[in-house]
Amino acid sequence: MKQHYIDEKTGISYTLQGNYYLPDLALPTEKETKPIGIWGQRCKRYLKEHRKVTYTKRQVKQLSC
Repeated sequence: MKQHYIDEKTGISYTLQGNYYLPDLALPTEKETKPIGIWGQRCKRYLKEHRKVTYTKRQVKQLSC
């Protein structure tokens, strides 16, 4: 069996680990962040406490950008 494999449809590379091919995944590089200020902190706290779905969506969107 080949040690490395690249799927032609998706372009994802895989590495052989034991009997399984596992995808070679890496996290994106960290972007520089700016402080959000007092009103941003209050908005974040409000969303976290009272609007959990909106807060979670914003967190996921922030990670994917």
